[in-house]
Amino acid sequence: MSLAIIVSACSSNAPSFSRMNEVDLAAYNRQQPPEKHIYCVNEGDTSTFIRKRICRSYEDWIVHNERAAMTLEVLNSRPNYSLPNSIQE
Repeated sequence: MSLAIIVSACSSNAPSFSRMNEVDLAAYNRQQPPEKHIYCVNEGDTSTFIRKRICRSYEDWIVHNERAAMTLEVLNSRPNYSLPNSIQE
């Protein structure tokens, strides 16, 4: 009985945007506010040449891009190997 509850909780009624064609996606976006519009891109992972279609809402793309920018800032920052001020004095 509990397994049936878990299975039904995992099933989702959300449409699969990555499987939608452009016409269906445009029809969906017409019914949504601008921040909920879905945008899809074909991205390839660095470890493979196989590209896959990634679809996210405008809001989710903003969050994704902010996280990517923060990651790049961390990767591009120079490590600080100096001693803390309390030890230097």
